[in-house]
Amino acid sequence: MELTKEELKSLYEKDYSKRSEISQRFDEITMIVDSFLKHPINIYRNEMDNPFVGQHKGVTEGNSKVSYSNMINIAKDNDEKKQIENSWKLIAGYENGKPIEKYRITTNNITSPDYNGSIKLGGIYARTNGNFASNNYFFQIAYFLQLCEKNTFDEIVGNTKIVLSWQKDLSGKDDKEKFESSKKYLEKKFPPKFLWMWANKEEVLHPISLMAFRNFLDTEFGKTILDSIKKDFESIKGVEKNELPELVTNMKFDNFKNVWKKISDKILEEIVDEFSSKTDDKKKEIIFKLSKLISLICIEEPDIKNIADFLQTGNRAVILWGPPGTGKTYESEQVVKELLDIGDDELEKYLFSNKKGEDNTKGYYQIIQFHPNYTYQDFIGGISPKLTSEIISYELREGVFKEFCDDANKNKDKKYIFIIDEINRAELSAVFGELLYALEYRGKSINLPHFGSFVIPKNVYIIGTMNNVDKSLVTFDLALRRRFGFFKLMPKLEVIEDVLSEFVKKDSLDDYYQKCVELNQSITSQLGLSEDYQIGQAYFLRIKDFLDQNKLKKKEPQIITRFELKKLWLYNIEPLLEEYLGMQLEDDGIKSKLNALKKNFLKY
Repeated sequence: MELTKEELKSLYEKDYSKRSEISQRFDEITMIVDSFLKHPINIYRNEMDNPFVGQHKGVTEGNSKVSYSNMINIAKDNDEKKQIENSWKLIAGYENGKPIEKYRITTNNITSPDYNGSIKLGGIYARTNGNFASNNYFFQIAYFLQLCEKNTFDEIVGNTKIVLSWQKDLSGKDDKEKFESSKKYLEKKFPPKFLWMWANKEEVLHPISLMAFRNFLDTEFGKTILDSIKKDFESIKGVEKNELPELVTNMKFDNFKNVWKKISDKILEEIVDEFSSKTDDKKKEIIFKLSKLISLICIEEPDIKNIADFLQTGNRAVILWGPPGTGKTYESEQVVKELLDIGDDELEKYLFSNKKGEDNTKGYYQIIQFHPNYTYQDFIGGISPKLTSEIISYELREGVFKEFCDDANKNKDKKYIFIIDEINRAELSAVFGELLYALEYRGKSINLPHFGSFVIPKNVYIIGTMNNVDKSLVTFDLALRRRFGFFKLMPKLEVIEDVLSEFVKKDSLDDYYQKCVELNQSITSQLGLSEDYQIGQAYFLRIKDFLDQNKLKKKEPQIITRFELKKLWLYNIEPLLEEYLGMQLEDDGIKSKLNALKKNFLKY
């Protein structure tokens, strides 16, 4: 994610904020923490003699939604029920009884630190989120916050008996062994650091979630800040700039406290003029404001947010381009959901071609795919042949884009998003015709043959997708290119873990993920191709097609063997690489390198 010091400073000075769900959430978490910091603890001391308080109170094991409902149901009164709700909201990212990925504070991996882990919900490994909330009662979280100011990790955890989860290989062991195992991993995990930042929110910056924290450290400004303070700490002194976000995220709790205080102070000095001379109350106000700003900027999926923001400025047209399999069409649909503010299960409802007279308050989207035979008549309209009872006649027919824009003109308070998949497969100048002017000058009328006056209104947003390595496709001419912005999408291999975690055993999935990473690295280092020729995540996800389908239906985790890897290579990966290499395949050296890649990928 790109965020410079100048950009953050400008947003801060302009008092950038928006009334949004994230902003409201930040205020709610602030109130919850304030309440927990003042909550009486003495009456619960006896219940913190042993870990896994939630289980001892009768919270049943299962998925997080079951555990949440069960904990709410065994609350002794409405006040305790409210405290439980607040605790789940704080440490499990819950909202209205459901977990929200962007508000989570831990990844799905129990034993590994949280810089690289997935926060996707679903799958057998996502239970870590619910386990953390169901194993610890609200008073443990409150006590943890209260002890954060001066105490060490061992002192805090020893008093609160807070746990993350326990591993299956400890099943049958007593609570003490499970607690010690959890404690060993928890020391490097993000949840204790998150609680410490919020317990000390008047002195340090406190992002609202793990996503916000990681995204901020990965910005250019975040890395620059880390690089500037590393000389003061032995644990990160001499480390390369790009490696610092991972080390800081994953460092032990007691080391993190000092490092994050230094980071916060440095950021405040860089962004706020004369921060050190402000009064204490003013400093608290500034820290609150900047923490919320960082959360607003960094919490959402950067690509989706950036594309959506771009579409609502300038000429309202963007091309998503990148290597094959990088999810360009999928990302387009995610932008639709962002712009229309709808859920995953609502896309069909807002598809323009499904519109049947009824209306909605948000808008519509349409998706089409260009191909070499796609014409102006298909897109805008014109005279088309019609066959009736073996008699050919001709009629004037409106194209799909004209119908879409005409409807948008009648509903200018709504958003209309038009997706053109594989946009550069058609002869674009011929398909768009005189729309080049209308694309640039929204709201201004042009004259169309047969139809007369036509306008592309400002509430129409256009998203095109384009595969940038298919050499058979025509290129954008310059006149059309300047009507669009271009947003590059590269492979997101972490999606492999998110999607397959429900179906593949963890060790096997980790090994497969590493194979995919190494193959993409080898495409540039061994085959000499640019990063534009890397393989997108969609290709690697096709391994699912070769797994045992009966086990898939039962969601029974299985192992990826050499048999499945060989099929994936033969049917999906090898043809793509051969297309990339083209005539270079006649070179014996290139053939040898390709065979080496195959051998490494199939190694089992």
